[in-house]
Order: sequence, then structure tokens, then C-alpha cells
Amino acid sequence: MVIVTVLFIIAGLAALIWMANWPFGTPWAKELTDEECRIEAEHNRRHHRRVALTFFPALAFMFGIASIAIFVDQKSQSAAVAMGVCSVACVGVFVAVIKGGRRRRSSKRR
Repeated sequence: MVIVTVLFIIAGLAALIWMANWPFGTPWAKELTDEECRIEAEHNRRHHRRVALTFFPALAFMFGIASIAIFVDQKSQSAAVAMGVCSVACVGVFVAVIKGGRRRRSSKRR
């Protein structure tokens, strides 16, 4: 049961990532004009960072709590490890988003 829950969470995250890149990677992307592609790409860049900065820490916290709860119950050690790995992955993506944002900004000292 726990493994199924973990798989559903991972499938849900994959669906969220796919929807976040909408309409790119879909059959409808072929029908977009160059101007529509530019507008959609700008929209995605503007909003993805803001969503990632709020979404990934919350996911990391929830995965961490679930991992500890499963580990304490001692029902399935592999599920606890899977949830822990998901938590660490969310923290890693969060840190990467923060570091990526720092590189793009120009220095105010110049």
C-alpha cells in the first residue's frame, strides 16, 4: 500500500512537470505560431521560478514527514527510503533554482 502511494506521488509530480511546460511537448505545440511560442515561453519562465520556490520546500517537508512516519511504524523500510530520497530530491531542485536565479541577475555594484 505504501509503495503504491509513493508511485502515485511520483506520477503526480511527473504530471505537474508536464503541465508546467504546457503547451510545449504536446501535439498542440505544432500548431503554435512563432509569436505564440515566444509568448508561452516567456510566461513559463516568469512563473515557473515563483512556483518552484514555494512548491518544492513544501513537498520536501511533506516527503520528510512521511518518511519519518513510515520509518517509525517499521512497516516498509524501502518506502521510507523512497520518501526520503524524494525529500532530498526536492531540496536539491529548490537549491538549484535558487542558485540559478543568482547567476542570471546582474551585479548592482557595476
